[in-house]
Amino acid sequence: MTSTKTTPQPRDLHKIHVLHDGQPAELGIKEIFDPEKYSQLIAMTGAVTPDFINTYLPDFVKVEIGLGARQTATGYTATETITKDALATAMLNAANKEAAKLFHALTSQMQLNAVSGLLKLDISPTQAVHSRFYLLSNPTTEQTRVVLGSVNLTEDSFDPAHNRFEEALIFDNHPLYESLNNHFKVDMLPVMQPYFTNELLNAAEKQLKALKKDKDADASQVVILSNEETDRIAQVELTNLLVNDVQRQLDKELVDPELPLGLRNVTVNYATEKDEAERAIEQREMILKLEKEAVSPRAAHPKLRERAQINKRVVEAFEQAVTPEDLAVEKKYTTFLYDRPLERNIARNTTGLYTPNDTGTYPLPFGKLATVSEIREGLHQIDAVIQGYAKFVVDYTPEYGRRFFEAILYGFAAPFLWEIRTKASLNPEDGNDVPNFLILGATAGSGKSTLLRIINQLTWNTANSMIDFGTIYDTDTPQRKAKTVQALELYMKTGSSYPVLIDEIEPYFFQQPQYSRHLVVDTMNQLVNSPKPIAPLIGTTNYNGGFSMARETARRTYYLQLDKVIDDQQKSEATKYIYNVRKILNNTLFKDFVVRMANLLEDDQTPWRTYNKETGLLDFLAMPRRIFKEYYQMVDQPLPDYFTDGIFDDFRESSRNRWAKLYLTQESDFVYRKENDSLLFDISKLNSFNGFTQDAVEEYRNSLPIEICVDGINGKTGKFIEIKAGAFYHWLGINNPHMALPAGVTVHETYDVAETPRVPSAIEHGQVSKPKKKGFWARLFG
Repeated sequence: MTSTKTTPQPRDLHKIHVLHDGQPAELGIKEIFDPEKYSQLIAMTGAVTPDFINTYLPDFVKVEIGLGARQTATGYTATETITKDALATAMLNAANKEAAKLFHALTSQMQLNAVSGLLKLDISPTQAVHSRFYLLSNPTTEQTRVVLGSVNLTEDSFDPAHNRFEEALIFDNHPLYESLNNHFKVDMLPVMQPYFTNELLNAAEKQLKALKKDKDADASQVVILSNEETDRIAQVELTNLLVNDVQRQLDKELVDPELPLGLRNVTVNYATEKDEAERAIEQREMILKLEKEAVSPRAAHPKLRERAQINKRVVEAFEQAVTPEDLAVEKKYTTFLYDRPLERNIARNTTGLYTPNDTGTYPLPFGKLATVSEIREGLHQIDAVIQGYAKFVVDYTPEYGRRFFEAILYGFAAPFLWEIRTKASLNPEDGNDVPNFLILGATAGSGKSTLLRIINQLTWNTANSMIDFGTIYDTDTPQRKAKTVQALELYMKTGSSYPVLIDEIEPYFFQQPQYSRHLVVDTMNQLVNSPKPIAPLIGTTNYNGGFSMARETARRTYYLQLDKVIDDQQKSEATKYIYNVRKILNNTLFKDFVVRMANLLEDDQTPWRTYNKETGLLDFLAMPRRIFKEYYQMVDQPLPDYFTDGIFDDFRESSRNRWAKLYLTQESDFVYRKENDSLLFDISKLNSFNGFTQDAVEEYRNSLPIEICVDGINGKTGKFIEIKAGAFYHWLGINNPHMALPAGVTVHETYDVAETPRVPSAIEHGQVSKPKKKGFWARLFG
């Protein structure tokens, strides 16, 4: 007798959980959405399918459906929720012709309902809607029903065979109905726009009228629009979303008036988002492969492999995900200091900072109050460092020495910069005033690398944390530049708040926006929008008189210029001196400093928004300065002459000096334009033939402030740059020679710059017919 082996069935779980007036109930879709009992439906849902509409909604007299987001977006600011979530989704729906596809899939009856206004679908292009509720009513009987839960208007939501848990909570004739109905009409409808737009419905109505006139047409009145027509509709809808719908929300004051600025900046950190999306795809591929390989490929009745086999494949997948070369690069960052403000306990002097123990098995609290004698010794160590520069640097001045102290102060404050940023910012944009990048623009031989090691010793009691930018990857590594920047980003985003110390950053990083913008701008945008411990970067780069940064990078970077060198004749003595100084350095003062900083961060009365009266810059290091002032008071010592009282503006000063020298040596090249009170300069003259470096044009262009250019950024572009004369001379600190000139007298020959006549194209002349772009939407969006 042959026995038949039955396949065991999965346990019958109660996946679709329905409560009707508080009691468990077995109700299907037709019973929940009962058109015999209720004639009208208002829905706020995350998804709706044409099958659901065609099957369950035809007998309702009136249906209005609001379409919200399918899933919650995380990590977005208020503006990004509009630009990157709601509006982007609405525009993608239009580009993908989703409304037209849904309309086509409706029965002719439901298409007619949509054209006549009995079936309405709405979306919100400026708000992310995560609401899920359904309101059924019958005006004749005055019966109402409210359905709350996770279900959408899809059959899958109510099918337990789809392996998903769903909730449907039903309340009949409940006060909730009036509350939610009012919420829908008063709060939601004003921000809604028709999903079936006028363009779509007009095209459908036009086709229906044509069908009605055609005596040979079938009695069926189904609407099927051509690809060309839906392409046209998609283009109009995309335009209307931006031109009409967003503007209407602005006019009604339903969105922040700064939304246009958010639209302009929507791609600011797109490179990072793109990298994350690509990484997510790679991770998903790895996971799906592991799923597939967890089962024997040839077994008649597939079953899971043994644990050892699966574990082997998991280990191999992790090893393949990171190459040995990349793994070696990751391990170059070895200093970890974690900032956990919620663990801070001021009463016990617990700072909230933690560092791994020697074996890396558990975290240890970091920070300890020092004695007065230890504080005196710590200040002596810093003094010995700066006195070394004072003794051996050519043309040293106390003002110059302040930059060394400022760099050390930044290093001390670095672990807390992300917290300072949140407390000093009234809005996200203010966060850029607390830069996460300190760049020491230093001349070769200025002692910049030594300073980086000293900062490491004073804060971590080691000099081994410094990473050489040029050796992160070998010189023959494919895509070395991009991978180097990716490595820096990895170091900064390990979760540690101890600064990443990078020596000898190569010029291309600053000169080529795809690198500095990706790291500096995108990282700062992440920080200001989603505050979290991302390690600051302290780096050095060679300053040769031609260093420059793009404006958007400079805006987010603290730049200190160390352009004086150690005297060659004293090199031997200087080396011995600094060697002996470094032997006595330790981080006792830093451990005390973090305790005092933690106390200030917990004190709601701490004034974080302190501005420099002369420069107008936010002094984000004001509280660290205050702690050091207290140190000098505690040890009864006056403030040293290198003690800094505010933020430096070296990049702007360096830029001013560059242009001042250019003007004073080539004054005749700056041509005065009287009618605009402006100066015209041919920037292409800054070429190697005239003795300038290859990158001089962009260096000078980047260092020219936008605010002194005619027509803003447009004044900086192209061959001729146009500068506001008065603002330019004021910036340089030079008397304006064009003010109050006697009649008929000019300093330079003046002339008008006429716009170059635009030559009409062959298409405009009618010589060539403009080709029609076919299939664009089909190629791009399917």
